[in-house]
Amino acid sequence: MSRKWVEEESRQWVERGIITEEQRRQIAELYPYKRSIGEKLPVFGALLVGAGILTFVASNWSAIPQLFRLLLIVLTMSGFYVFGYRNEERGAKAFGISLLALGVITFGAGIFLTGQMLHLIAYDARAFIIWSLPAILLAWMYRGRLLYFLALVILNAGQLYSAISFQQFSWLLLVLLLIGAGGYALQNRQRVIFTALTPSILLHGLLYLIVENQAIGWLILMSAILYAVLDWLSDRQARIAGQLGTLISVFFLDVFFIFFLGEMNNEQAPLAATFFILFAGAFVLSYLGKRKHSEALTLVEWTIFLPFFYWKAGGDVMYLLILFVFSGYLLWIGHREEWSSKVNAGTLLFLFSTFVGYIQVAWGFLPKSLFFLVGGLLLFVLNAFLQRQRHKRLRDEGKGGSQV
Repeated sequence: MSRKWVEEESRQWVERGIITEEQRRQIAELYPYKRSIGEKLPVFGALLVGAGILTFVASNWSAIPQLFRLLLIVLTMSGFYVFGYRNEERGAKAFGISLLALGVITFGAGIFLTGQMLHLIAYDARAFIIWSLPAILLAWMYRGRLLYFLALVILNAGQLYSAISFQQFSWLLLVLLLIGAGGYALQNRQRVIFTALTPSILLHGLLYLIVENQAIGWLILMSAILYAVLDWLSDRQARIAGQLGTLISVFFLDVFFIFFLGEMNNEQAPLAATFFILFAGAFVLSYLGKRKHSEALTLVEWTIFLPFFYWKAGGDVMYLLILFVFSGYLLWIGHREEWSSKVNAGTLLFLFSTFVGYIQVAWGFLPKSLFFLVGGLLLFVLNAFLQRQRHKRLRDEGKGGSQV
């Protein structure tokens, strides 16, 4: 519900004598104005200036004397840190945080440029480990979401680099992710922070399975355990946001199984006995947590974790059915709880499920032009249906507000 809508509706409440003008003002204060894009222009400006400086230096790097290169890196990084600190102290928090983030980026660029300059060869992800430390530290110090997301990007990129370049899994990067980024998320408990954290944890899990040549199905179990652990968080918004990130990650893993399950052999599936014992334990843990919070209804979310990859003949069809059930459930529960992020996620995932199902069913026997034509028309129909549901919900909200 927007601040503008509340202010307009509440004037009618005052005119009808339902509330006083003072009460109207107090109610309106409960709905703060959303920040406009104009308030973030200094942030974009700082990022563009920083990108320009870094690009100029990189393009002329070979022409700069070696000693001056080191001095330039140190001065640029220090300048970003100092001006970022000063602006943050003066109250320009967004601008200050963006400058601190540029300091972290310059620090990382300095690590790689110095290594190239001195012909240092890395055999692990040590550079990313060192690079992530100031990002994590500054995120804790200044409570800046930009710094937090920057730390996530560095940690995830470092693990990807380690897996692709060295075929190694960095346990230290995982520890930094769980303690540094995970601890920050537990302290701040904001929706977007938790929603971004859980896919990062699962990405590390996926890379571990790839490096160790383990069955991809174990990622379903990792996701189920992570989901069950989150059921014991006391903060409801953080709990649901973290689980939403986990569920969306598994959603796309199910899409992978839809297209590639037929190419997997029995050796690429997890050991069934171990899998089902741990899976049952995670389910019980989740059930107890949900019962504690009186949220037993959300047990339906466990359908997305079901290991149909053991069923070679019809597993892909079952996974496709699960995509529709899960996205429809998100839409329904989002409307029921008036949680816009769930409604948006459910809408996008439902459309994506329809697209996946359409490809799976129609690609083989429809002419390609007819395939795209029918697909586009189907999406128009779905969009019209969802828009009608949205307008109906807004009308119901408006009627409810006018009856206050």
